[in-house]
Amino acid sequence: MDVQLFVDLQDRLDEASTLFESIKTAVKDLNKTCRLTSAKLAKAHAVPQAQTSEITDSVSPQFAEIKQKISELRSLIQPVTFYKYNDMWSYAMQTACALTVFTVYLKHGRLASPEDIEEYLGPKVNVSNGEVTEFVITIEEYLHGVVSLFGELSRLAVNAVIVGDVGRPLEISRFASELYSGFQLLNLKNDMLRRRFDSIKYDIKKIEEVQYDLRVRGLTS
Repeated sequence: MDVQLFVDLQDRLDEASTLFESIKTAVKDLNKTCRLTSAKLAKAHAVPQAQTSEITDSVSPQFAEIKQKISELRSLIQPVTFYKYNDMWSYAMQTACALTVFTVYLKHGRLASPEDIEEYLGPKVNVSNGEVTEFVITIEEYLHGVVSLFGELSRLAVNAVIVGDVGRPLEISRFASELYSGFQLLNLKNDMLRRRFDSIKYDIKKIEEVQYDLRVRGLTS
């Protein structure tokens, strides 16, 4: 019997193991940068709306680093192995999308488009949902990022009042309602994304309660 077959098989196993560890390291570095970016963006909850531009400008270096970390990850992945290893970085990509969506809202007061995601992070959002021919951000990862925005908006509505920006919750409420209406057009399956979408109503309720309290106290018309 030719034992070379088993030698070759072991080589393949070693290559797969090396790739796995390389991806693991790349994702760890990406998560680390995302945590730093999140910490800096959190400061937006402690300042009036007029000062948020300073916060979003301060995270530009971190987004450049996130883009670089994703580029390093992309270099490890071939299209044929994309879905084989996707679970390893999917959560990190959801986090990166959430950071981008929140930043775009703070800067422009609108929802981040797939084009914005590509500009900030590098890979395209796979809106066609077709065959993967390159490293992409899946539709689910993008939508998880959008869902995360509702939690940020509910916090922002409360904290805006704390810093004396009583007009901001109305703006947040209008945007959140429009975004929620858009989400209701999606026929989501009963998975994690669906369960997260179901929790949005609690964030909407929290924003509405802030609006109600302000009006009861005569602080808004």
